[in-house]
Amino acid sequence: MTEQSTKSLRLGVVAAILLGLVGTGFGIYQFVKEKDLAQEIANVKSTVNQVKDAEGVTFKSKAEFEAAVAESINKFVAQKQQSDIDQKYAQFEAAPEKVEEGKHIYGDLGARFTLVEFSDMECPFCKRFHDTPKQIVDASKGNVNWQWKHMPLDFHNPAAHKEALAAECIAEQKGNRGFWVFVNDIFQHTQGNGGGVADLASVVTGVGADLDAFRECLGSGKYEDKVEADIQKAKSYGVNGTPATFVVDNHTGKSQLLGGAQPAQAIMAVMRKMMIESQQDDSANQ
Repeated sequence: MTEQSTKSLRLGVVAAILLGLVGTGFGIYQFVKEKDLAQEIANVKSTVNQVKDAEGVTFKSKAEFEAAVAESINKFVAQKQQSDIDQKYAQFEAAPEKVEEGKHIYGDLGARFTLVEFSDMECPFCKRFHDTPKQIVDASKGNVNWQWKHMPLDFHNPAAHKEALAAECIAEQKGNRGFWVFVNDIFQHTQGNGGGVADLASVVTGVGADLDAFRECLGSGKYEDKVEADIQKAKSYGVNGTPATFVVDNHTGKSQLLGGAQPAQAIMAVMRKMMIESQQDDSANQ
């Protein structure tokens, strides 16, 4: 190992220790924004100087020292951010990478049942309900999947509408799985009831998307028609509130609408009823 790499390694360890004291994930970025950055850099320098004096590490110039400190901090933060992103995506491993164009599906594409949910990311009832379909899919052993449909409500706009368009722009960059990760993050960070997300850019970068490409996509309005088509589809079904979930039996083509933040037991009961009716129909036709 070269002298320079040895210095970088030691500095990296120091930066990791210092930054690690303030927390992980979103806490790091909150920390950087809220604390006096100049003071924190001074703290890092002080600790590095202690290591330097104790272990005989030398720098050719002040500029080299400053660059080494900055590099070690930047590397640590970048690695931590990527680790956080990877953890988010791991939670949605059941979302297939490739789906039929335009669809957003979590779970096995060949599942017997599909939960088609019309949802609004500003809706507090949707937020409360959001984990329920995921839990059902995760426990179903491939028998249930979950499809998202946009239905931003007028009284939650413009925030809800913007978030629906934003989710489509994320899907364009990060695919089906990235879509689900982003929607989940929006629910976690939104103020709700039309209040929106205080820092949408941090949510975008927090799922690993390129911010410039995202802004270009959002500004283009290219997904306006797609979101509007979902809204009109919901209205054609008589849906006027969110969340609204259709339990669809892909074997028979039959469906049943459940309105509101229904518990998992209510959804499971509908699926059991559909299976019994299907078995009865099959027996009658034999």
